[in-house]
Amino acid sequence: MKKLLIVLSTITVIALINWAAASVLQLAFLDLAIPIAGLALVLIYFFKSKGGMASRHLDMSIQGQTGIRMEQQAHVSERSYIFIGSIVYLLFAVGFTFFIYREYFLN
Repeated sequence: MKKLLIVLSTITVIALINWAAASVLQLAFLDLAIPIAGLALVLIYFFKSKGGMASRHLDMSIQGQTGIRMEQQAHVSERSYIFIGSIVYLLFAVGFTFFIYREYFLN
């Protein structure tokens, strides 16, 4: 139940960010759905991975400032329900966009 709550919370937060951006830019909610979902997916992947690019950059920065060699971490791909929620939102945004604009894509 907790996992489902995390996924639903992630979808809700991304949708609220999408709504706020659409309101500020005076665009339709659906017009920004795919770019916002893609950006959220990339940011979540970038910051949730262990041993990924963000942690390697931090390790190299610390090593450069202190001279102390940081131990390298292997890239770990763990199941993140926040990441899964962002994937679900992206798939829903793409599907709904194609459904709404189906006449445009078919012609």
